[in-house]
Amino acid sequence: MGRRRVSPALFFMLSSVITGGIGCGKSSVCILLSAFVGAGAKSFSADECTNTSLGTPEVIQLVLDLFGEDCVETVDGKRRINRNFLRKVVFSDVKAREKLESIIHPKVLGSLEDDREMARRMGCELFLAEVPLHYEVGSIVEADLIIVVAASRTMQTRRLMERRGLDDETIENILRSQWPIEAKVEKADFIIWNDGDFAALEAQVLTLARQFSLA
Repeated sequence: MGRRRVSPALFFMLSSVITGGIGCGKSSVCILLSAFVGAGAKSFSADECTNTSLGTPEVIQLVLDLFGEDCVETVDGKRRINRNFLRKVVFSDVKAREKLESIIHPKVLGSLEDDREMARRMGCELFLAEVPLHYEVGSIVEADLIIVVAASRTMQTRRLMERRGLDDETIENILRSQWPIEAKVEKADFIIWNDGDFAALEAQVLTLARQFSLA
């Protein structure tokens, strides 16, 4: 766990990025840290923003234009992205993934900065941005601190199978598209290792919050 203590003077407003590999527990860390800090924290999830964007008519049409009819399905009379099909397309073809990212990433980054500015105006102590691909997109999100949530590849694979129902090939393609966990850990300001149970994770996050003098 973590590498340097931060002066409480920095907490008006401390901007942090929570990143790491898929299936490592980034969302859980963000939720726990927000809970420990309380009203002084505001969080942003790039994944949630992406999911919202993929549900808008504008993005659905762009995906349809780029990837064809198979990437869109009609449910109860409404068009929506066929997430399973799109996932297989973009994680098996680098150029396809880059095309999708060119649509989604500007929207996500714009929303992140809007939320950060809102947090500043609200007088928050801590802004937590959960950005899974922080390093992959070139670390373009400004942050005072980078928190990396890490787990073994075996644990990542198990969670993706059990919680998301993904097959071996899809998991391998997703993991191959991301930086190795070891590389992210090397660049982190704080590291949370999440190979154990929830209690172990909670204890690490509480220790981190206390190190920040936030809990």
